[in-house]
Amino acid sequence: MIDLSGKDSFLIFQKPEKNQTFISIGQWIEISKFENLENETPVLNAFNQKTFKLEGEIVLLKEKVSITNAKDFTSPTTSKETHIQGIKKTIEACKNNKIKKCILSRIHKEPHQITDYFPLFKELINSYRHGFKYILNHPEFGMWIGVSPETLISGSKNEGLFTHALAGSKISNSNDDWTLKEKEEHQYVSDYIRKIILNNGSLIEESETYDKHAGNVKHLNRDFHFNLSTPLFHFTNQLHPTPAIAGIPLKETTTHIQNIENHSREIYCGFIGTVNKNKCELFVNLRCGRITPHEFHLFVGGGITDKSIAEDEYLETEIKSQTLLSVIKKM
Repeated sequence: MIDLSGKDSFLIFQKPEKNQTFISIGQWIEISKFENLENETPVLNAFNQKTFKLEGEIVLLKEKVSITNAKDFTSPTTSKETHIQGIKKTIEACKNNKIKKCILSRIHKEPHQITDYFPLFKELINSYRHGFKYILNHPEFGMWIGVSPETLISGSKNEGLFTHALAGSKISNSNDDWTLKEKEEHQYVSDYIRKIILNNGSLIEESETYDKHAGNVKHLNRDFHFNLSTPLFHFTNQLHPTPAIAGIPLKETTTHIQNIENHSREIYCGFIGTVNKNKCELFVNLRCGRITPHEFHLFVGGGITDKSIAEDEYLETEIKSQTLLSVIKKM
């Protein structure tokens, strides 16, 4: 039995479409490059801030695990009224041409009485084959769980790399057409990614836009296959945060987010995954939340443009919250 708690530094994860679960226990250390990582190494990034590696071997999980005693954290509650007011201010900023698109997030708090969190992670991996599934603990950010549908970068510098432009959200079985707002929002992300790739390497192939399903939600998606001529860490920091999680232009939208949101994003909208000096599997940390002794703090957001309707944008965050809520409510 492996006993873990809020005093330990660890990452337990399962990669998309895989059945094997891996574990790494060690120490989170801040890094400024990937090029000296000889072996596959877990990495974690806080939104628009520091990047950490977990100094511990990645091994196949074969033992039973218990995860208890998450540290307590307080986070401000984002009411529906507060979030909608923030959306309206953002729409106005877009109409006044101060920004083109901005992602606003909020925190949904869900009470719980769970004492061992590992069965929750097992339910998560049983519920979703797609996405990067994980549970982790970090001394600064606490205990988090999530399943991200969005690849930031995957592949190798020798054989080629992959990323994609993901935007817009609907229930998977919806027959409604994508709106002009959703199409434009996705176009912003696609154009940005293409530009960053061409500034750092060459584009091998770009797909048409198509619907990508992730559990009970679908998104507009476009795939990019490319080669790099610059260091991977340098490219990652240019690509991230993309307009899908921050906005356009980046500096102005980052400032707007700080002025409107009443919480710190911490590792929400950062990135998580594994990397060495040549290969990586990195995912944007979405559909995630922090575990505290009596509450889950679920971080959800959506893209706002001048064509947004405030109530619809709030409902999109409700849809996204169901990814984890549907699992939590089974416990």
